Amino acid sequence: MKAMIKIFIFIILVTNLSKCEKAVMDKRYAVYIKNNAEHSIGAYFALGGKLGTLFPDTILPETKQYVITEIKPNTIYIYDSGIKWEEIFLKLPKDTMSVYIFHTDTLYKYPWERIRDDYMILKRYDLSLEDLQDLNWAITYP
Repeated sequence: MKAMIKIFIFIILVTNLSKCEKAVMDKRYAVYIKNNAEHSIGAYFALGGKLGTLFPDTILPETKQYVITEIKPNTIYIYDSGIKWEEIFLKLPKDTMSVYIFHTDTLYKYPWERIRDDYMILKRYDLSLEDLQDLNWAITYP
């Protein structure tokens, strides 16, 4: 009987511990893009690595693979990470991240090479971690 109680307690502990670990692993950290324009927009977060460029380099990446192509008018897009933004900023060469905003029509009408070469952006936000915190993690366009 004692052995069965110990096994039962062990199973409960393991089950609860695995639930706690899963909850921590599933935690997401979001930056919001609020599109207040009357048209759809696209966005690109310049985070380096396979995602492309880093501030202070403000050139657009070689491909549009990581460009968010359609954030509808009067909506909020959630750009999230499994890593805290504080940790992401520690890895940046400067305490600044650039976020580029595009008109969706531009993204669909022109090849990426032309968008990149002619710098066909609507707006670029150069934001520090403090800027994002002050904005309550929300970038509003326009």
